[in-house]
Amino acid sequence: MTPARLAIVDDDPQFASYLTTLLRSRGYDVQSFTSGSDLLQSLYSDSAPDVLLLDVLMPGMDGLDTLRGLQKTHGTVPVIMLSGRQAPATVMEAGRLGAEAYICKGDEPDAMATELEVAIRNAVEKARLRRDNEHLWSQVGEHPDGAQAAWGAGQAMHQVMTMVERVADSDVGVLIRGESGVGKEIIARELHRQSARRARAFVKVNCAALPAELLESELFGHERGAFTGAQSARMGKFEYANGGTLMLDEIGEMPAALQAKLLHVLQDNTFTKLGSNRTISVDVRVIAATNRDLEAMIRSGTFREDLYYRLQVIELHVPPLRERREEIPALLEFFLQRYSKRYGRPLQRPSATLRQALATYSWPGNVRELENVIKRFVILQDESLVLSELQRSRKADETRTAAAAASEPAAAPATATAAPPPAAPSPEAADADEHGGTAAAAAPTAVSLPDLARRAAMEAEREAIQAALDRFRWNRRKAAQTLGVSYKTLLNKMKECGIAEPKL
Repeated sequence: MTPARLAIVDDDPQFASYLTTLLRSRGYDVQSFTSGSDLLQSLYSDSAPDVLLLDVLMPGMDGLDTLRGLQKTHGTVPVIMLSGRQAPATVMEAGRLGAEAYICKGDEPDAMATELEVAIRNAVEKARLRRDNEHLWSQVGEHPDGAQAAWGAGQAMHQVMTMVERVADSDVGVLIRGESGVGKEIIARELHRQSARRARAFVKVNCAALPAELLESELFGHERGAFTGAQSARMGKFEYANGGTLMLDEIGEMPAALQAKLLHVLQDNTFTKLGSNRTISVDVRVIAATNRDLEAMIRSGTFREDLYYRLQVIELHVPPLRERREEIPALLEFFLQRYSKRYGRPLQRPSATLRQALATYSWPGNVRELENVIKRFVILQDESLVLSELQRSRKADETRTAAAAASEPAAAPATATAAPPPAAPSPEAADADEHGGTAAAAAPTAVSLPDLARRAAMEAEREAIQAALDRFRWNRRKAAQTLGVSYKTLLNKMKECGIAEPKL
């Protein structure tokens, strides 16, 4: 990873040399200037630093004047003010001009160095989040050539985007639901972009990516020594997102204990860091996203009902790509343009054969899978490889479904025996089987043995699935594990057997 670039502006060469040596030993790329005018002059020909350390008291152009000049040309550069004394009026003015922190040099170099390192890490992280946000929108595009235009090609997504426009300027909780890969993050970012918070940070946290103890630190931060390995204080994502929007992706994976703390933040807009008793106030809009059945999790006791209603003031359902196939041509064109430009490849148009294959494929990975397929097509410039990949994926999916169907009755023999026995074949049907089917011709209403077997298997499956769902209070994932099938297979089997969740 490229080290963060720091710039020090201080007229005291001894202090500047000390800071340069200290920060280089911490892995930073450091450049030093003796005056604010030297810094501003350098920015005409050189790129801006990731973080600027700016002394307040300097002859000529002092720190505040330098900060004012910087705001006019490089207003997004994080600035940490340094001063030999704590002057309240100067601190307030520096904050008004956008400084990230104000640190007193003081008489204790070690304490000052620790405080400075924490401030630098926080500033670097904020800058990274801002760049990530800008990079995503530069890729997606806002209109009319971006993903929103492509998504608007279908009625289902048009309805979603209409709802986004209606609720974006409010601060109510929004719960975005949909399968993995449908684009829930894009919807969350669009809610932020159309809101009054658009100038502040959009921060995303994946609740499934970290264990419980680290997730709490990620969200709320911690003080030094709060737990083993906490060598320094850390700012949490709620603080980073203050004034902006926080997206909690895969909210269904959040541990129960942490759900209680999140509920408190949503109610009171306050929290405490790990290892601290100090209350921190924040103003954050929270958008949650999930592909889980939260209602079933509430019934099973794994998700808090009060938190659910806090998050789900507005609910947006993003349909899977197989239900919005009319958008595939527009998304195809969008991804072709994007990755041809990014990878410097000629813009090759797919043949009618490939377009038909893309239009009829089931897309279990949704828009993300389509994007990856087009990315490979652009890089490889070989249509036959993409067609072969789609055929293999289709066959593999069919094989998995068939194998699951064949194995499921045997997976739950005890439950299957509870199913009512199928009607026995008539004597005429049995006689037809023994004598070459002559009786079958005379009795066209007779049922063949394969049909009987299929009916018996489906009835057994229906009983087994229903029993498992009842046992786990309609927690589909636990039911699938008990039945020895995947979650996707269980949903398909429920549809085939006509099993629907009862309305409460």
